[in-house]
Amino acid sequence: MTGLGDTLDYASADTSFSPFYSDIGLGIEKQGGIACLFLHYNRKTTRFLTPFLAMPDTLLAQTCTPLCVSQRYAGGTATIAFCAHNTWIVDCTGFEELSFSLAHATELTELRYKKISAATHVFDGYLPTIDPRDPDRQFPLILGIRIVRGKLRHGDGREQPLRMAADNTGRLVVAFSVRMLAVAHAPLVQRLMTASRTAADASARTHAWLRNAVGTARIAADNPAEQAVLARALHALLSNSTEAPGLLAGRIAAFPSRGRYPTHFLWDSCFQNLAAAYLHPQLAEDSLLLLTDNLRADGKMPHFICSTWLRPHESQPPLVGWAGLRLVQERNAMSLAARLLPALQRNTQWWLSQRMTRFGLIAAQHGLETGWDNSPRFDQGPTVACDLNSYLLLQMRACAEFSRMLGDKEGAKAQTAEADEYAHRMVAVLYDKGAGLFWDIHLASGAPVTIKTPACFLPLLADVPLPATAIRRAIKDVLLNPACFFGPVPFPSVAYDEACYNASQWWRGPTWLPVAYLMLQILDKTGFPTQARMARTALYQMMIKDGNLRELFDSQSGAGLGAYQQGWTAALCLRLHAELACAEPDSPAHKPRR
Repeated sequence: MTGLGDTLDYASADTSFSPFYSDIGLGIEKQGGIACLFLHYNRKTTRFLTPFLAMPDTLLAQTCTPLCVSQRYAGGTATIAFCAHNTWIVDCTGFEELSFSLAHATELTELRYKKISAATHVFDGYLPTIDPRDPDRQFPLILGIRIVRGKLRHGDGREQPLRMAADNTGRLVVAFSVRMLAVAHAPLVQRLMTASRTAADASARTHAWLRNAVGTARIAADNPAEQAVLARALHALLSNSTEAPGLLAGRIAAFPSRGRYPTHFLWDSCFQNLAAAYLHPQLAEDSLLLLTDNLRADGKMPHFICSTWLRPHESQPPLVGWAGLRLVQERNAMSLAARLLPALQRNTQWWLSQRMTRFGLIAAQHGLETGWDNSPRFDQGPTVACDLNSYLLLQMRACAEFSRMLGDKEGAKAQTAEADEYAHRMVAVLYDKGAGLFWDIHLASGAPVTIKTPACFLPLLADVPLPATAIRRAIKDVLLNPACFFGPVPFPSVAYDEACYNASQWWRGPTWLPVAYLMLQILDKTGFPTQARMARTALYQMMIKDGNLRELFDSQSGAGLGAYQQGWTAALCLRLHAELACAEPDSPAHKPRR
C-alpha cells in the first residue's frame, strides 16, 4: 500500500493494529510493547488490559507499518505481527524473559485457566458490556497464549505471571489469540498451533492477506500527499471490515469506524459499498447481504446489527435497492440479484405497511430513519420526508429491474407500475410548483417544512414525473446557487442562506459526503457535467487537504469533524478519485499497478 509509510498511528481505538478482518485491535503507544487490547463488540469498544504486554527495557525507536510493528530497545528488539484473524506473535531477541499477567484485569470476572501443554495456555472469563441497550450484562472472552520459541519458567498468568524465557539462541516468540462470544477452545488452540514462528513469516502472511483484500483497487497519484490519503482510505476500509461472531458470523461486516461505531449499519454500508466494490468481491456483497440475511420476519431491515442484538425501534433509509442495483449492474451479478430481490420486496412492504400515512406516502418516525439525525427538518416532529420516500421509490424501481433481469417480465411490469404510481403521488403531495422544490410534510399538521436542504432534490434521483424544464430550473436556481448549496463546500445539509444554518453543527449545516454524493448523481443524471466535475473536485480536494477521513465537514472551512477513519469518507475518497480519473485516461489512477 504505497503511501502509508512506517509511522502509522496504532494508539487509538479507531486506528489500532488490526489486519485479517480482526474484531480486535492492538493499541501500540510510545512506550513500546502492547499498550492494550481493543475489543470491538456489540456497538462499543472495550479497552482491555493496560498494559497488555510490557517490555523489560527502554524503547529507543519504533516503526509502525501495515505489516508489522518493529521496536528497538536498548538491549534487544521486538516485532509484533498478525498471522491470522485475531492472532498475532511477538518475536523478540535480546531479552532473557517476558512476563504476562491478567492479575490487573480486574474487570475480567470468573477467570478460568487451562494449561493445554507446557507451551500453550488458555484463559476464559467475562467482561461487562458497555452499551446499556445490550440485553446481556457481560460477554465471554477467551485468550490463548503459546510459546512458539522459548520456554515457560513458571507461573499461571493469574496469581503469578507467566514468565517466559528465551531459547538458547536468545530468541523468544510468543503467539496470542482472542475470541469473543464464540469461545470454543479448539479453534483458538488450532490458530495458536499454526501461528507463525517468525515475524518475517507473519508479515508475509499479512502481505498476502492485504493483496487479496485490496482486489482491483487502484490508488496511484503523482502527488505524495494525495497518495498518502488514498492509501489511508484503502487501509481504513480494510481495517473497518470485520469478521465478528453471532449474527454477523459467516460474512465480513462493514463497520463505519472500529473505535466509535463497531457494528454493521444499514445507511453506512450502502455508501461504503461504493468503494468496497473495488476490493475483494466478498466485501461489497457481504455488506448488503448481512442486512438482507438479518431481515426481521415482517420485513424490517435493522438500523444496525450487532453480534447478539439489533437496534430496536427505528430502521434506516431503504437504500439497499440503490446500492444493490449498482453493484449487480457493475458486475453483471445475477446470482446476487436473485438473493437480494425477495428480501427487498419484503422490506418495501414493511415500509408501506409500518410507516404509511394518510398522505399515501411514508413518514420518518425520527430523523434517524432518514440518516439525518438532528436535522431541523424534524424539529417539530415526524415528517413525510422527501428523501425517505425517494429512497423507497429507488428501491421499488430496483426490484422491478431485478425482476426484469431474472426473466420475470410480468413481475417487472407490475412493480414498475406500482413505482410509477408512487412517483406521481410524491409529486402531488411533496412538490411545490411555485418554489420549484419538494418539501417535507409535517405529519401532524400537514404543513410543508420549507427549509432548503439537499433532501428537496432527492426525488429527482428516483425519476419522478416532472418536466425537464422544471428540473433544470430548480437545479440552476437553487442547487447550483452559490448562496444556497454551491458555495465554499458544496451541498451543505442545510442551505447557506437558511436562518437555521450552522456550518459545523451535525446535520444543521455541515457537509455530509453520502448526501453530497447523491447530489453529484443528480447533476450527472440531469445533464450538468461541468458543475458535477467542479463539485467532485472540490469535495475530493477537501478530503485530501484534511487527510483524516473525518465523518463530516464544516461547510465553510472544509475542516473535518466527528469520527476519524470514517468508512463512508474513505469509500467516497476512493470513489471520487476513480470517477475523476475516468475523464483522464492517462492519469496515474489508470496506470497498471506494479
